[in-house]
Amino acid sequence: MKKHRKQSVNVYGQKRLVDVPVDDKLYKIDNREEYQRRRSKSKHITLDDIITELTADVIEDYEESQLLERLHDVLRTLTKKERRLIKYIFYDGLTERETAAILKISQPTVTAQKQKIIQKLRNCLTDWL
Repeated sequence: MKKHRKQSVNVYGQKRLVDVPVDDKLYKIDNREEYQRRRSKSKHITLDDIITELTADVIEDYEESQLLERLHDVLRTLTKKERRLIKYIFYDGLTERETAAILKISQPTVTAQKQKIIQKLRNCLTDWL
């Protein structure tokens, strides 16, 4: 069964709700209570099972938040030039050639710097990976 969620979309100046397909994980997050209720009815899940699952979700969310916090700390250690390069390639979706043109350096230099930055991030995050 394909899962959907309602999303507000602007169509010719008017807001309309449309069904947008979503993956199972996002669907469960959006519809947690309904999902848990239906799941417990269909599989005879006990309250302990639900608490265990929710606890696991909380632990997973906590670990993810800790990793993101650590990643933010590591990104702050990058120079302004390194952060710009990462932003252009990974956040803005620019190619290395486009990034090189903006930064006024060669494309091979962008490649080398990107690899150096990635290695720097890996070294700082080894305890998390």
